[in-house]
Amino acid sequence: MSKDKQKKNYNKYVSVVVNRLKDKYGLSTQFIHQSLRGDRVSETSEKIVADYKILVKEVEKALLK
Repeated sequence: MSKDKQKKNYNKYVSVVVNRLKDKYGLSTQFIHQSLRGDRVSETSEKIVADYKILVKEVEKALLK
């Protein structure tokens, strides 16, 4: 294996929010991660991304208080 290959950088997502979305939509965490990365494109994926952004802001706001 060549050392020239670059590693794929993975994003870190807030696990509490991912689990909340899993419970809300009844989907797997894998599908939610794929939606957040942009690998999945559907109406549900777009809703997941929008909800994730809202919930992350709320979590950050609660932690800063």
